[in-house]
Amino acid sequence: MVREGLRRVWGMTYLASRWIVRQPIWLVQSVAVTIGFFALLYVWGGRAGVSNFVVGAVIAGMWGIGINLVGQDIGWYRLMKLYDMFVATELTPVHFILGVFLSSMVFEASTLAAYLPIAIAFGAVRQLITALAVGVAELTLAIFLGLVVAMRVSAATNVSSVTNTLTNILQVLPPVFYPAYLLPTPLRYAVMGLPTAAAAELVRQLSGLGASVPTIVPIASLCVWVVGAFLAANRVVKWGMA
Repeated sequence: MVREGLRRVWGMTYLASRWIVRQPIWLVQSVAVTIGFFALLYVWGGRAGVSNFVVGAVIAGMWGIGINLVGQDIGWYRLMKLYDMFVATELTPVHFILGVFLSSMVFEASTLAAYLPIAIAFGAVRQLITALAVGVAELTLAIFLGLVVAMRVSAATNVSSVTNTLTNILQVLPPVFYPAYLLPTPLRYAVMGLPTAAAAELVRQLSGLGASVPTIVPIASLCVWVVGAFLAANRVVKWGMA
């Protein structure tokens, strides 16, 4: 049973990853953007800026993969009527989602290849490891939200406009690439209601970069978001004849 499940996941991953062969330039773009953010934050804050870059790069990357890439892939499958084809096969929703997710992780792997040497050179390995650990929870949340958007937007052609907006706004505006303590105290607490800001704050606290709010605040925010997104995704994802 496990072996058969892995085979189905691998099959879905293979089908969903064919874009890598046809459009590898997207990987080059991903690495270029990563290096650009590194240069900007290094000039701004030196070693401290690099540590914040590592935190922001991982958290922003995980968020983008979950809500943007996964959401857009499923939206594309809906548009091309491939989603119905997958439903008619022996795939389960878990096989389908895992396959799409694993194919999308190529983006994160390509950027990891870029910022891993940076983290080692500038002594930010602790931030990198912590960000990857916290990023798993954020990624889970983002995948659920990506599913909700992909299945709830009536016109599949509009999915990318919604996911791109959610991705870019929540990556750049909140304190993801910069610490929340730069904001006024009331605003620090307010932005913790955003999942990317909460995840970045938790990483900074656990990796020794200081605290802007009590630790329980970002933890509670992430837990509420994960549970809420899971419940929402469970309601909108339809499979089979149900």
